[in-house]
Amino acid sequence: MAKIYILPDGEEIDLSKIESIGELKSIRSKEFRSLGYWYFTILFKDGTSEEIQAGYYYSDWGKVKIELQIIRGKIIQLFNNFEFV
Repeated sequence: MAKIYILPDGEEIDLSKIESIGELKSIRSKEFRSLGYWYFTILFKDGTSEEIQAGYYYSDWGKVKIELQIIRGKIIQLFNNFEFV
């Protein structure tokens, strides 16, 4: 039985295929106002992985972090609920 989570960009994640979900991390340029991104990695049971990421500029990194934390949290919650069904 597949349980699908749809990311804001429309991409579908099949929760039944998830092995683990990584921590939220940030990659930033060393330049003060350069673009960087927040990301977390989903590892699938078949050994593949997918990086879920959202880019930011220095001025909005906190907002983007919160948005990605919410997405990660929803995936974890649904994944945990799916495991016990």
